[in-house]
Amino acid sequence: MDLDVIRRGVDALREYDTDLDLFGAREHRYRFEPPLDEATLEDVETRIGVRLPADYRTFLTRLGNGGAGPYYGVHGVRPDGSWTRFGPFPFTEEWEPPTDDEGYDEAMEAAFQGLLPVAEHGCGYRSHLVVNGFAAGQVWGDWTCVGEALAPQAGSFGEWYHDWLEVSLREVLSERIEDTVRDETGWSVDRRLLGLLPPPPADGDEQPGVKVLRLARRTYLALYERRDGDARDLLAQAHAVGAEGDHEAVRLALAEAVLLREEGRTADALTVVENAIPRNGWWLDRSWLYRLRVELLLTRNRLDDAHAATEEHIARCPNDDFGYVRRALLRVLAGDPSAAEEVLRADAPLGTGIRSAGHPRPADRTPVALRLRARRLAWECRRWGHATDAPRFDAIAAERPGSDWPGSD
Repeated sequence: MDLDVIRRGVDALREYDTDLDLFGAREHRYRFEPPLDEATLEDVETRIGVRLPADYRTFLTRLGNGGAGPYYGVHGVRPDGSWTRFGPFPFTEEWEPPTDDEGYDEAMEAAFQGLLPVAEHGCGYRSHLVVNGFAAGQVWGDWTCVGEALAPQAGSFGEWYHDWLEVSLREVLSERIEDTVRDETGWSVDRRLLGLLPPPPADGDEQPGVKVLRLARRTYLALYERRDGDARDLLAQAHAVGAEGDHEAVRLALAEAVLLREEGRTADALTVVENAIPRNGWWLDRSWLYRLRVELLLTRNRLDDAHAATEEHIARCPNDDFGYVRRALLRVLAGDPSAAEEVLRADAPLGTGIRSAGHPRPADRTPVALRLRARRLAWECRRWGHATDAPRFDAIAAERPGSDWPGSD
């Protein structure tokens, strides 16, 4: 295991996945438990009668006794647990549990000899580390709770962990780059990590709709790296493939409008956005269109139109925090930061957050929403030439969060 890569990668996930959107991140929060000392680990090994695989031992003693990792996080070992000696794991190939009741309990008990659970997937699914037997050192997935297989997942704990880290970084970095370019967030991505982004798809191996979406995403990466010519070529390829439905069409329109904005053609970009808004798309696509429309109107100094567009944004996408931020921003641009703060605080109870559907939120999201929106508003103040007003909102964003805040310990 490359501990430096793991530490740097987990630090990057903690930095970039600020809303803890990746599966399981709200459980482990990209943190490690304190490491085990060698003597404590050797005592556990004496009681179970086997020495744990070297890469898992390294994880426990150098990184942490559990914490950030695949699914809901890596399990540590409990020094005070009721350990029994581990027999040999009997399999080297996928195994399915018996389908009849006779002998079922005995077969299941024998099948799980030599396995140490290292992660919970949810719904009763698990990953186990084989610690004894011919497959020792491998990680196996367990779906037997629904009658499915016990099957190999990775050749080693280190391979299993590094696979999770790379896939997670790809997902988070791709989304962060797209958000950065499309919404002009001011975020940046460590360029040393860009090599972890997915390679371009090979021709002919994808459905047209999937290919269009991938080409659109690669357009944002090209814009992030200031390769505007490549971005235009990628969009041309996407248009040549063709959008199969409104979702793909709206994604293409968004990428087209962002490219036009980067080229300084804001009037053309606004036309593209206005034409795309009547299309159905997905609710998230719709919110992005409204965000971009208001931004383009502000760029063209059409404040009255920006105000009307902001109110329409809030009415059509009430759970998107950006709408409420822009409502307050318009007060700042009108020269009344006090009114902006009043609006920001009054609107804080409204909306549930645009990405909250798959994640539990506190019963009262108001403090969370206020801090998120204040942080964004401070950045918007600086972006639109009102840097002297930004500290007011920085102070609100820095108010100490409660335990329900995603980044709190």
